[in-house]
Amino acid sequence: MNTLARPMPPSSVECDERSLPWVARRPGRWYALLWLPLLLLAPVVASIQQSHVGQLLMLLLLASLHVATVLVRYRPAPRQRADQRTEALVAVSTLVLVGYQILWNEHQVFLYPLLALGMAVGLRHRLVMGFVGGLAVSGAIAAGFSSVSLADALVFAVVTYMSGLSAFLIDRLLETTAQLSATREQLARAAVLEERERFSRDLHDLLGHTLSLIVVKAEAVRRFVPTDPESAADQARSIEEIGRSALGEVRQAVVGYRETSLADELDAAREALATAGLQIDIEVLAEAGELPKPVDRLFAWVVREGTTNILRHARARSSRILVESGGGEATLEITDHGDAISVPIRPGSGLIGLRERAEALGGVLVADREVDGFRLGVSVPTHEEGRS
Repeated sequence: MNTLARPMPPSSVECDERSLPWVARRPGRWYALLWLPLLLLAPVVASIQQSHVGQLLMLLLLASLHVATVLVRYRPAPRQRADQRTEALVAVSTLVLVGYQILWNEHQVFLYPLLALGMAVGLRHRLVMGFVGGLAVSGAIAAGFSSVSLADALVFAVVTYMSGLSAFLIDRLLETTAQLSATREQLARAAVLEERERFSRDLHDLLGHTLSLIVVKAEAVRRFVPTDPESAADQARSIEEIGRSALGEVRQAVVGYRETSLADELDAAREALATAGLQIDIEVLAEAGELPKPVDRLFAWVVREGTTNILRHARARSSRILVESGGGEATLEITDHGDAISVPIRPGSGLIGLRERAEALGGVLVADREVDGFRLGVSVPTHEEGRS
């Protein structure tokens, strides 16, 4: 399976984070801090004009607590520790605001939205909107009774609630963006790993088969040289052609575009096994073009690997390849017959790669030893669409 995993060119919407403006790189922090001078400007100026030192000190304390809440929330620290610290700061800010209202009972329209911003970034997500909503309702009721105006109460509630809601949504957006960035990095690493595995399987199947075929033909050259120089020359030319073809396939495998077909591999298997002096029986009960391309490619790899194993490891005198298709399923079976070998089967990277390819298509691969040989079989469903 030739899954491409080459790096894509950068999209026009992607850019280096360092090239963004400062406020764009810290949207949560600057948004929560931007409102601080705007909301405290009127109360601070009023306290200075009225020479209320205590009032001014409490406003500065509220500002300090708000800044500390935002900075602790957006610092690189474990989320649980940040929650504990920021929630403590929000609690202290709430007590300071309550004390301020008990002492002076003014500036609610500025201080309540400021506390809502602190709650939005300082509390845990499941608590934020409940506390912000309670703050907005309680403040609206107090403002309505003090001003005896329903319009003032509604404006107060809307301003307070929207302050907390906007900060909360931006905070959640930042977390979602961070999670998506981490997921993208994981997918990139997975794509690289998948491409490495693909290349490893392709290279093993390609070179293992080709080198085994070259060894068989070289042995044929050695046998024919004393008695039949012309046949030896033919085998030598065949080795040269195989080497050139393998070199081209290696180049294609490197760039990920190499295609192989079952028909080509069956022809190559017939030639290789015949050259090795084995009887070969190939029976294809599937019509040409009946197999889906992914299944055809898988069967081609199985034929290549099975032929390589027969040439390398089997003491076979004959072999048989059977291809069948029908009932929504395609099967391929490769058997060889010769001397029984008691050595247990140890799946190498070739069989492991074939099993991975078969499982990717929803199929199964079986490799076992029979009384007088070895059997390699694969079965894959063919009725599913959209596989590639």
